[in-house]
Amino acid sequence: MIRLALKNIWARKKRSGWLLAELVAVAIILCHLMDPLIVQTYVNSLPDGYDSENLYRVAIKEYEPVSIRFDMDAAGDEVRENNMWHIRDRVARYPGVESATFQIGNETPGSTTMNISAIWWTDSLKVSVFCIGFVPQSDYFTTFRYQTVGGPSPQQLDRMELKGREHILTETYMPDGPIFGRTLKDLLGISDEPVIATLLPVKINMNIPPQQVQFEKRNARNAKAIVFRLRDDVDPDEFLADFREWADKNLQVGNYYVSRVDSYQNFIKYSTTYVEKDYLQKMILACFFLFCIFFGVSGTFWMQTRSRCEEIGILKSFGATSGRILRLFLFEGLGLVTVAVLLGCVIYLQYAMHSGLYMPENMCCSPYVHYWFESFKEHFLIVSGVVWLLMVLIVSFGIYVPMWGISRIAPTEALHEE
Repeated sequence: MIRLALKNIWARKKRSGWLLAELVAVAIILCHLMDPLIVQTYVNSLPDGYDSENLYRVAIKEYEPVSIRFDMDAAGDEVRENNMWHIRDRVARYPGVESATFQIGNETPGSTTMNISAIWWTDSLKVSVFCIGFVPQSDYFTTFRYQTVGGPSPQQLDRMELKGREHILTETYMPDGPIFGRTLKDLLGISDEPVIATLLPVKINMNIPPQQVQFEKRNARNAKAIVFRLRDDVDPDEFLADFREWADKNLQVGNYYVSRVDSYQNFIKYSTTYVEKDYLQKMILACFFLFCIFFGVSGTFWMQTRSRCEEIGILKSFGATSGRILRLFLFEGLGLVTVAVLLGCVIYLQYAMHSGLYMPENMCCSPYVHYWFESFKEHFLIVSGVVWLLMVLIVSFGIYVPMWGISRIAPTEALHEE
């Protein structure tokens, strides 16, 4: 069957050559179009590393010294620290709230702001990591519902007294095993600092995959918001209507006041609006091109198939079944698509080796590969495979639908129509 299909392609080499040229051009366009879409769709499907559902955020601001409401007595660091704890405790005691914690600055999952540091992975290897600040014993890990890989549970971490020399990291599997329980050097490469707990990788930004994160001890006075979790049995709409009014009246302590109360998912949405718009534009563009390519390529093969009635009649007169004729034509299309994708991907490879394949921005890539798109070889093969599959489906549709009707008519009728 395959040999006969190849003979038919060669016998119609002039027409097959034009089809092949068209398919090569389509393959190159699809490679360029589908590469970012495949990677970003995969990134969006990855878990966040924390639970943002039922998570809410009280944005806290501080009166400036020029404000008439500014209290000089509440401007000291110790007073500011205590006042921020009072705000957090009041939120945590509010009916319907499961737990509450601090958001330090904008160093938080789902934000656009990133703080990058480095740690000595080994004696000779320094690796960049994202940093997230947290206040010890503030129910931080419990509120965000991080998942522990090694070491204490989130509840146990929230009860621990940390001295500042311990590492709490997201797990990264090195060639000789996990990092939990290891001792790492400080930035100067002098002091030994133990890894006391590891968590699942966290999406520090929604347009990049879960990354290596180091959780660093901070003071409550540096908080920009109180993040709290509602109990699962509480209706969010009814809760927020009452809570916003209560927060405006009861959470003004010292120079701190409430500027906004919103869900954490909305906070993420505000932070990643440009990412969603960019992804939506790519999706619309891809759908438009796929629509055009589908009708263009499948229509070409449809017309080619319809023009071969005489050949179908001859094959049927020699005893070929409808199924055998259909498989023969599909094998011809498969052969053309396979050769076209190989040629198109080889051409696209030259561009990829010069400009690189698509990678999400602002990634701290580890020397050890975590995701398939970080490996050039695997990345290129997956994109090529998806392009090949799409083109096979499009061409098969253009062959199968007309063949389904033509191959079932009598040989004399097929020859008569010709």
